[in-house]
Amino acid sequence: MIEETLTALDSEYREALAHCLMDKKYVSDSPLALSMGTEKQQEELERVYNKSLNPNEVKEIIDYISEEMKGDFQYSQFKSLISIYDLKEIDLEEEIEK
Repeated sequence: MIEETLTALDSEYREALAHCLMDKKYVSDSPLALSMGTEKQQEELERVYNKSLNPNEVKEIIDYISEEMKGDFQYSQFKSLISIYDLKEIDLEEEIEK
């Protein structure tokens, strides 16, 4: 769902998501390589994209992208798009502003 949210923004946001997924070991290779790879690689990517994330995992991904994209001209639009995620126990706006 995070990837779908980012489609309204430049591709750099999806690239930041891809780097995050690799850095956090959600995927073994870049999502682009996996999507064009073997059936097993495509299944790995599909599994990750369909994985239910807990609020802390979502926050971790959003924080990663926020740090990577801070200062980008679409950053304020990114902040408004991610506000759809209901993270009641996490003060997301405060974390993004840091």
